[in-house]
Amino acid sequence: MGNFRLKIVLTVIMLVFSILPAVIVGAIGTFSVMGYENAAKLNTLAQVAESKSAGITQLFSYYTTNLNASAETEAVRLAVDNSGDADSLMKAIVAADSDVLDVLILDSNGTVVASVNGATGGIFENLPENGVADMQNVSGVLSWTGYAEQQTDAIYVSAPIKDDSSNVAGSLVEIISVGSDSGVMKAISGSLGSNGRFMIVDSNGVALNQTDGAVSKDFSNSVLWNDGLKQYYDFANTGYAALKNASDTKSIKGKAGGSVYCVGLVDKNITEWRWVAIADAGSFSSFSLTTNLLGWVVIAASAVVFSVGSLIVIGRFLGNMSGMLKTMTEISDAEGATDIRFKVTNRKSELGEIQTSFNDLLDEVFLSEERHRTIAELSDNMLFEWDFHKERMYCSPNMLAKFDIDTEQSTLSNGKFIDSLMSQEDAEKYKRDINQLLKNKNGYSGEYQLKNKNGALIWVSLRAVCITDRLGEPLRVIGVMTDIDNEKKLELQLSERASYDFLSQLYNRNTFIRNLTSEIERRGTKRVAALFIDVDDFKFINDRYGHTIGDEVIRFVADTIRKKVDDRGGFAGRFGGDEFVLCFTNQEDIENIENISMDIINELYAGYDTADGGMHIDVKASIGVAFCPEHTEDVNELLSFADTAMYFVKKNGKTNYHIYIPEDSATDEYKDPEGF
Repeated sequence: MGNFRLKIVLTVIMLVFSILPAVIVGAIGTFSVMGYENAAKLNTLAQVAESKSAGITQLFSYYTTNLNASAETEAVRLAVDNSGDADSLMKAIVAADSDVLDVLILDSNGTVVASVNGATGGIFENLPENGVADMQNVSGVLSWTGYAEQQTDAIYVSAPIKDDSSNVAGSLVEIISVGSDSGVMKAISGSLGSNGRFMIVDSNGVALNQTDGAVSKDFSNSVLWNDGLKQYYDFANTGYAALKNASDTKSIKGKAGGSVYCVGLVDKNITEWRWVAIADAGSFSSFSLTTNLLGWVVIAASAVVFSVGSLIVIGRFLGNMSGMLKTMTEISDAEGATDIRFKVTNRKSELGEIQTSFNDLLDEVFLSEERHRTIAELSDNMLFEWDFHKERMYCSPNMLAKFDIDTEQSTLSNGKFIDSLMSQEDAEKYKRDINQLLKNKNGYSGEYQLKNKNGALIWVSLRAVCITDRLGEPLRVIGVMTDIDNEKKLELQLSERASYDFLSQLYNRNTFIRNLTSEIERRGTKRVAALFIDVDDFKFINDRYGHTIGDEVIRFVADTIRKKVDDRGGFAGRFGGDEFVLCFTNQEDIENIENISMDIINELYAGYDTADGGMHIDVKASIGVAFCPEHTEDVNELLSFADTAMYFVKKNGKTNYHIYIPEDSATDEYKDPEGF
């Protein structure tokens, strides 16, 4: 009604104040305003759709980033060829996200070799034309029989599993629900305006959210698909090349009158999906009202030349529009302000309806921001975001409460963000990781130690993704930091326990051999000495005095050896029973090793008093010595030669040391019957 009354008023003014000039100027102005309307419709639709698409992109990036990280784990790489299993990891992925229906491991032929739900043995029916080598990122709606039987709509996310030569050995696949209550469908759901719709469509023409929260598998029969949407999936078509960046959008004019469509990439790395925004004439009622309003205002403006009355009318409308533009500028400039709104002068007028619609849209935007802020505050995860265009850093309140970070002064690379809280080694690693993230434009994860506000170093896990603009330049980096201090310290504690022999508290066999191998590999021109020590007549001590005294003897020998290696920069281990091994590096003087050997023999022979004070035990030992590189550069041969030299002493009187010579191996006389 209001729109009709306005037309009558402006028509009377036009008739009174010279019809012809008003018609000419008004016609020119109306065509210009119509062009503005069409551009405004497309721009608004594209902007709103891109905003919603960001949520889909983030969700898909979350799945692909985590799945790629899981695909690189040793458990998955072993499971793909049945040399191990990744059941614990796969079950943990399913347990962590209620939308994940199953996790599969496919071998290079596409055969399912592992499944949380037991769906193994068959060929994965959604294999691309070139097999698992082409499986990556998020693919279309699942048609696999195993899930069709469950009447479950799902998509699948895949990541390549690579062998030691970086060849694709299989694929790790997540089956993700896209039911009406799923995270994917919730991210898509909602309308654009009064009659608009936002959905995502795969390359087979299957649409998610064409109708509320539903999967439409017959969308490929629709007019929209055949009007031209399918060209944006065809690699050979120019339409596909036009969407090579995540921020590129294209408009499609539908055959239905007044309808407008926009299409864009969900992510430039995900070729299977496009987002599609649809709006019919009813979705842009506010723009239509604006067009009519501006058209008549232009006509009235032409008549102002002939009448002061028309000037007053035009001035009134221009004043209202100026006020709206001023308010829009204030909203754009006032970062973080949530209380700025359009002043509604008359809710029953067209202008009042436009102002009210914009206010409702602002309410929705600010409500969405507040919702995300609340989620961040309630979560244990700490969130941060770096906006490159605005040079602005955001950190969630729980992150600011835990760490001493100044967001006003911080950037990702100026040393005033979290790298200022790290050791030099971790800071350099963090900077390398960030530079690699900005260079490769994809996600990364890492673990670092940060100093909290109490000055204590704690372990954190950092995951981040880089979002780029249509030119591929970094637009922003969004990251999540998690406190993993307790888990990491427990892991390190368990690792340390696994490296030591419980009784002697020296390195166990595996740890000693691993460290000796490292010393030989990086020795350069230095000499490495290996000493093999065996307690003489240890069985006699055990049989005569019992195992309690036997354990005391082992500890006494270990303590004596430890003092020698600690003083001279070596390390020691226990191979089991009464066998001990020592390693000394950078030994230029062989005589020094001989002196160390005699010192150990003499100090052991001096003995110790038992814990109960009941007796004094003298300990005798035989020592064999071998050198790298003189005798060998192979770690196993080096220990074998030292063991042979030790048996030479055993066969020739015991309680002495002997440096290996090749003649010792010429006979089996000095060969350890049990091997070292």
